[in-house]
Amino acid sequence: MSILTLNSVRYSYSSKYHTVEALKDVNCEFEQGLIYAIVGKSGSGKSTMLSLMAGLDVPDKGDVLFRGVSTRTMDLDSYRRNDVAIIYQNFRLFPLLTAVENVMYPMELHGIRPREAKKRAEEYIRSVELNDNVFNRFPSMLSGGEQQRVAIARALAMDTSLMLADEPTGNLDSQTARNIIELLARLAHERNYCIIVVTHDMELLDMMDVTYQMKDGILVKA
Repeated sequence: MSILTLNSVRYSYSSKYHTVEALKDVNCEFEQGLIYAIVGKSGSGKSTMLSLMAGLDVPDKGDVLFRGVSTRTMDLDSYRRNDVAIIYQNFRLFPLLTAVENVMYPMELHGIRPREAKKRAEEYIRSVELNDNVFNRFPSMLSGGEQQRVAIARALAMDTSLMLADEPTGNLDSQTARNIIELLARLAHERNYCIIVVTHDMELLDMMDVTYQMKDGILVKA
């Protein structure tokens, strides 16, 4: 059974002067244990699709189903807090928190005691192939690749099986980008995550299990 399903999803943006159909009857399924790519030009609709999957909005028509339940019927704040982890292109780490403190943050929000959260955060950071010497460094003291790995560790700390990555390699050099996607693929395959990556980097597609292409709001399997 898929963890996330889009059934005939439509979404439009309207202004005083015109309406843009961003998504047109999008149908697809995503399963755990696989890494997916969604590719397409800027303005094709892929970011809109990601925002609906993340629960930032609901479709005009159709449904986004998480474990068979429509996001229309959910408490979306709870869904975003408990069920889906998002990895951003610009990392979105808290600048005044250390690497460990950044990874601890979602665990503390869920009531995990600081000592236990710190222990788990250190384990998550090691799991993304960072050394102990980054634990007490602030984001400004880390390279782009290190910051992205800390962001992935923080996503792991949310303890959900669904991860959405929004252009996670856009600010990284080509080799670091491949290393990051390799890490995400390994998490999907070895830890049974469903990882969905929105990207414009066609050179990374050979590392994906499934690739979808978005064009003018229409999604097709590549």
